[in-house]
Amino acid sequence: RIATIHLCPTELSKQRLIDEKVSGVVEVVGNTVLDNLVDVKTDDKKKVLVTMHRRENHKNIKEWFVAIDKLAQEYSDYKFTLPIHPNPAVNKYKEVLKNVNVVSPMDYDTLIDYLSGCAYVVTDSGGIQEEASFLRKPCLVCRNETERQEGLNNFSLLCGKPHLLLKQFAQLKFLRMNGACPYGDGRASTKVVRILKDFLQGGK
Repeated sequence: RIATIHLCPTELSKQRLIDEKVSGVVEVVGNTVLDNLVDVKTDDKKKVLVTMHRRENHKNIKEWFVAIDKLAQEYSDYKFTLPIHPNPAVNKYKEVLKNVNVVSPMDYDTLIDYLSGCAYVVTDSGGIQEEASFLRKPCLVCRNETERQEGLNNFSLLCGKPHLLLKQFAQLKFLRMNGACPYGDGRASTKVVRILKDFLQGGK
């Protein structure tokens, strides 16, 4: 409410601020995290990146892992890799994943390298939904709802229950993947600098 400049990641977030009748400049710049991905080369190897750690899934994390393991068994021609989260509520069930390559947590560069080369993503992460859409990797979101709504049914699908995982995963190949990534074009930092310069130089 007290900001003079609002720098929004998406058109939807801009519209929400407009609907709230905030004062000041409202501009869409994208998410700066995507600026790091502009020069990343992609490939579609028969690999699936899986991440599962959100607190809302802790109560049924074992059921998710059982479903993920069955998925990996069904699609045995794909290599499923899951960087295991160190939280004990997650880590204690890793033995369930007999058909999944369970690895230590990846640093950012390693994760992006794996993401850029995989065919599909199964995750409950928010940020990975953005990175997957920028790199045009179909993403299955293991949650009842997501704050990244802009990519739904184009770059991503929701899967709210473990027993729906197999059915929903099969639908990933039908995603349209049309248009630009809704979370940014990789030039957010440049846009932010331009907007701030205009403001400081007496622009709008």
